[in-house]
Amino acid sequence: MFKRSTILLPLAAALFAGACGDSTGGGGAPRLSIRLHDAPGDLKEAWVKVDRVYLQGSSPADSVSGRVDLLTTQTGWLNLTQLTGSNFATLVNNAQVPAGTYSQLRFVVCEAYVVTKTGEVFATSGAQLPGGTTATGTLQVPSGCQSGLKVKLPGGGVTLADSSAILSVDFDVSQSFGHQAGASGKWVMHPVLTATSVGFSGTISGTVAPAAGLALPTCGGSAVTAANLTPLAISPADSLSATVAAGGTYSIAAAPATYTMSYVPTYSFTNGDSLTVTAAPSVPTATVAAGTNTTVNYTISAATCKPHA
Repeated sequence: MFKRSTILLPLAAALFAGACGDSTGGGGAPRLSIRLHDAPGDLKEAWVKVDRVYLQGSSPADSVSGRVDLLTTQTGWLNLTQLTGSNFATLVNNAQVPAGTYSQLRFVVCEAYVVTKTGEVFATSGAQLPGGTTATGTLQVPSGCQSGLKVKLPGGGVTLADSSAILSVDFDVSQSFGHQAGASGKWVMHPVLTATSVGFSGTISGTVAPAAGLALPTCGGSAVTAANLTPLAISPADSLSATVAAGGTYSIAAAPATYTMSYVPTYSFTNGDSLTVTAAPSVPTATVAAGTNTTVNYTISAATCKPHA
C-alpha cells in the first residue's frame, strides 16, 4: 500500500481516505463536511484517534432525533498541536445526512496520549502507542469512549436543509488537558470542542485518467491506477485534497472561493518504491459557489516508478 506525501493537510494520509463518508455529491439531500482545528496549547504533543463522529436530532419529535453516523472508521493518530493556523484535518468529507435540525455533535475518542514539555507521556489505558513511544503515566478521558465528547454547536444547534455545509470544530488543547485533582499524578481530558462556524459549500469534482496510449507502471507491488493521484485545490485560506475512487472519480467539498488546482506529484510505498506522476487539470483554477459543482478533470501524462534500492 502506498503512503501519500503530506505536502499539504498534515496527517491527511492517516485521515482521511478511510474517514470521509460518501463523497460522490449530488442527490439534493444536505451534505456535511467536518474540519478539525486546534487553538495552540502548552503541551509538546496531544494525540487522539477518533473512532466515531455522529449527529443527534434536536428533540424526540424531530424526524432525525436518532443518531446519524458521519464517521465509523477509526482514524489514525492525529496530533492536535499541528492543527493550527491554516492547517486542519478533514474528519468528514461531504457526507450525506437527512435534512433537519441537530442539537448535538459528538466525537467518540477511545485512545489518546499527551507528551508534556518535559517529555513525560500520559496515555489512555490500552492505547496502541506508536513505536518508540512509552507511557509514563495515565490519561483519563471521561465518557470519551462511551457517549463521546460533546461539541458545542453555534446557537445550540445546526439546521441542514438542501445545501452542503462545512463545519469547523476547534479542539482547544490549552483548555482540554490538565493534571487530575489530587496527588494521583494522572492527567485527565475534559475536552473543550467548539464548532466555530458553519458555511455553506459547493464541490469540485471530476475524473482522473491516463492520457491516450499511456501505459501506467507497476509500483509498490501493484499496478498504478488513476486512484494513485491526489488532486489538490488550494486557496489562500484552505488547502484541500481528495481521494480518487477506483473508477477514477473524485469530489472535494469546498467553501466558496477561487481555488488553484494542483496535485501531489510524488508518492512512497511501504516496500520502498517511489512513484513520480505528471498530470494536468482541465482548468487551472476553479471558482466555487455555495450549492454548485465545478468540474475539473485530470489527465496523467507520465508516471515513473523508482524501485527501492
